[in-house]
Amino acid sequence: MKRQLFRGLRFRLALSYTIFFAILLTGFGFVLRGMLSGVIETTVQGLLDEEWAACKGFLRINAAGALEWSYDPNDKEEASIVERLRLIYMIADDKGEVLESSEMYREMGFQSPAVITQVLNDSKPSYTYHPNFRGQVFMVRQGTLSENGHQYFVALGRNFTPSQKVIDEFSVDYFAALPFFILTAAFLGWLLARRAMQPVTEVAAQMSQVSESNLSLRVPPRGSRDELDHMIESFNGMVARLEKSFQMMRQFSTDVSHELRTPITVVRGQLEVAMMTARNEEELRVAIEGALEDIDRLSQIVRALLNLAKAESGQLAMQFQELDLVPLAQEVLEELEIPAQYRAVKLTASLPKSAKIMADRIQIERLLYNLIDNGIKYTREAGFVEVSLKARPLEDTFELEIRDNGEGIAPEHLPHLFDRFYRVPMKESGGEKGLGLGLSFVSWIVKAHHGEIKVISEVDVGTTFQVTLPMAAATIKQANEYANQREIAGRH
Repeated sequence: MKRQLFRGLRFRLALSYTIFFAILLTGFGFVLRGMLSGVIETTVQGLLDEEWAACKGFLRINAAGALEWSYDPNDKEEASIVERLRLIYMIADDKGEVLESSEMYREMGFQSPAVITQVLNDSKPSYTYHPNFRGQVFMVRQGTLSENGHQYFVALGRNFTPSQKVIDEFSVDYFAALPFFILTAAFLGWLLARRAMQPVTEVAAQMSQVSESNLSLRVPPRGSRDELDHMIESFNGMVARLEKSFQMMRQFSTDVSHELRTPITVVRGQLEVAMMTARNEEELRVAIEGALEDIDRLSQIVRALLNLAKAESGQLAMQFQELDLVPLAQEVLEELEIPAQYRAVKLTASLPKSAKIMADRIQIERLLYNLIDNGIKYTREAGFVEVSLKARPLEDTFELEIRDNGEGIAPEHLPHLFDRFYRVPMKESGGEKGLGLGLSFVSWIVKAHHGEIKVISEVDVGTTFQVTLPMAAATIKQANEYANQREIAGRH
């Protein structure tokens, strides 16, 4: 249970939020400390600058070049100011020799002659820190006082320890309170993660209700158009595809059991009757020939079903290439010429010089064969089947028509014409021809080639199948436009 808790998305979200907040607060603490230290240093430097300005008013270089304090000892205010200025100070000549200094400054130690010479050569003041033996730290302003061609080094100091103590106390207080802030952030992160994960939990509960028995169930979108809605949309799409696959499997099982039951029963019955009643070799041969015919029909059904199942499930590989429909149609017409002559059906064709499409040759040949062969089977003897192919430049398509003058198809049968195993009853034959799978395959082939198929039929007049297929140039243009759109989307 603990392991699942630590591996949960809620825990990881809360932990990420806490780590981020801890890093943010720690960095913010250092920034605040730096800002506070900068403000205090600037303030102390300003005070030293004010003292330096006051010091210049009381220090004079006489005609002999000596530096002396100039003030009225009897004036208490002036005496108090000078006393304060001389609390932490040092004066040295241009050779680095100390002329005057206070006791507190001597506790810090004097600057070396090299430092004094460097300050005298630089026109800008400098600020340094000097500790004493008591552990106190002083900020010292070092500058130059010059007059009448004489230069002196003057250093004024101020105890920086109280200011440093303020900075240290702030740091201690802030970082001592930091764990409390982090724990509070962790608690809030846990609550926020719970609230953020609540929709995910609800959606997961709804998803868990989807099973094989109720694949029609869909998770309703939340309407927020966020990542979760995108996930719901993807999930619903996946379930829809699964439902379609299960329906196809169930339909396949139903079709197989329905179509194979009768031939198998017939074969078994023929063989059983032959075993019990056949009196000679000739009767056995007749029974076996009948059984072989039914077995051949079974083989055709199984092959057709497997091919159709592969096609609808996307397992049938398609080899698209630029294909001229005209010579292919002529080849199929030549193949079906003998069956047409046998039924005294006249085959005619009206074809252009060329009709280039992007297609799988095997499937288009199967489409042509099935439609023309159906026309021959279902038309009257001594009738006709006309095959025409026309270009539709405005639509970038070719229109293939197969027309016959057969019995025609009643309106109630037209909506089911492309369903599996659906066979239209025939008046002349008194029954049904074929397996009822050919037109299902034709419909799939047309869809796979991004075309359309229509049926126009009138009883006792005839039937016309119209197939529309995109031209090769249009197909290539659409593919290029799709590729360009994906490239532009990838750049963004």
